[in-house]
Amino acid sequence: IRPGTIYGDVTVPSRQRRESPVASEPSPQLSAELSRRAGHYAAAVAECLLEADLPVTGIQSCGPWRDMDGGYLDVEAAISFTQAFQDQHGGGDCGLHWAGTSGWCLYTADKEDRYLSGIRWPGAGLLPEPRLVTAFVDAFRLDPAGAGSSEQPSYRQEGQDFPMLLDSLAPYLPAQPYLFEEPQIRFADLHRRAYENRVRRALVSRASDSLTHLYLRQGELTALLHLLEYTESTNPSALNRLLAADLSARAGQPPEAAETHKRALQEADHRRRQEP
Repeated sequence: IRPGTIYGDVTVPSRQRRESPVASEPSPQLSAELSRRAGHYAAAVAECLLEADLPVTGIQSCGPWRDMDGGYLDVEAAISFTQAFQDQHGGGDCGLHWAGTSGWCLYTADKEDRYLSGIRWPGAGLLPEPRLVTAFVDAFRLDPAGAGSSEQPSYRQEGQDFPMLLDSLAPYLPAQPYLFEEPQIRFADLHRRAYENRVRRALVSRASDSLTHLYLRQGELTALLHLLEYTESTNPSALNRLLAADLSARAGQPPEAAETHKRALQEADHRRRQEP
C-alpha cells in the first residue's frame, strides 16, 4: 500500500502496484462504463450505510487509469464520511475504498496524515453484498484493530477479465436508469431521502419527550437558522422550513411556546400516519 491517491473530494489508498505485461488497456468507452457501474455499486453500498444511520457524505469511482508516475491502476470506487466520523477514527483521512482487484477496505490516518497504516480488509470477496460492508464498518467502529485483516487480498488479476467484471457489477445498476443514469445523481437522491427520514423519525419519536434545557446565545440560534436556510436552498423540504419557523418563533418565549410552535412535529407525525 502506498500513500493515498486523491480524486474528487475523496482520498483513497492506492493499492500496491502490480505491473504486469499482460495487463490490458481498455477502450475509453469500456473504462467509462466500468467507472459508471463501480459508482452504482458504491451507491448501493452507501444506501445501506445511510439506512444504518452512518454519516456518509459522498461517493466516487473511476475506470482503469495511469497515475502521475505512470503506474497502471484498475477500477476503483470510494465512499466518504463526515469529518466528525473521521475525528473518531484517528483525526485524519478515513473512508471506504473499493479496488477492482481486492474489494473493500476501510482506511484511516492520524492527524498528520503521515501514512495510511490503519487499513483493514473485510475479506468478504470482490463484490460483497452492501449489508456485509455495513456490518464490517460497524465492527470496525467497535474494534478497529480487530475488524477484518490488515492483509490485502487478491480476487482478480489486474487489467484482466473486464467483461466478467461488468457482468458482476450489473445487478447494482439502478432499477430506473432513465432517472439515475449517473451514480452521483443516484447518490444525491439517496442522501437527501435518508436525511429527511432521519429528521422525520427524530421528530416523531420525541413527540412526548420532556423539554430540554438548552441555552443558546442569540448568535448561535441565528447561525442554526442560517444553516437550515442553506439546507432549504439546496434540498427543499417542508420539514426543514417548518422546523426553522418553529425554532425562530420560540426564541425568547416561555417553555409553553414549544407546544404552540410545533408544526414540524405535526407534519412529521402526519407523514408517519400516511405510510403504508
